[in-house]
Amino acid sequence: MNRNLRGKDLREKIFETIAAKWPTNVRAVIKEMGMDEMNISNVTKFKYHFDQLARNGRIRVKKIDRALVAWPKEIEKLRVVHQFMRGMD
Repeated sequence: MNRNLRGKDLREKIFETIAAKWPTNVRAVIKEMGMDEMNISNVTKFKYHFDQLARNGRIRVKKIDRALVAWPKEIEKLRVVHQFMRGMD
């Protein structure tokens, strides 16, 4: 991973990783991007970008125990369609 990614470039890379490996959490994304997931600075930085992606409506997040789990918002649309189709039986 290019360790020089910052700001919107880093956020876009995080979103791409979430979209490819959902559902996922902050530490898993950090690890997938080849960085030290035990570094609290990385965790804080990535958590900030998770929050920004959620605020912009690109991902959904849910706190499960101590982990913040995320998945792309488009998956919610598929879930609704699936529920609708199950109701047609």
